Amino acid sequence: MAKVTASYIGAMCGEYRRLYLRGTTQKDVAMEVGCSRELVSKFERGSLPNAVVFLWYIQHGLFDWVPPEKWQGWGCAISG
Repeated sequence: MAKVTASYIGAMCGEYRRLYLRGTTQKDVAMEVGCSRELVSKFERGSLPNAVVFLWYIQHGLFDWVPPEKWQGWGCAISG
């Protein structure tokens, strides 16, 4: 099984934002999280892992798109 990297997770979050949260920009995410658009951009490119930004995607339905069961194989223990 391939190792999931910050780059893969960030890219997946960026794709989710563009495809399923249409009209939501990186700037929108940044304003809600309280960071810069550049930080969100770096997160989506995988060059800057950030738990707060990742949590935003989870709270806005990421796991409806990628169910938690699929994360189990990535070495992540997600429950609740």
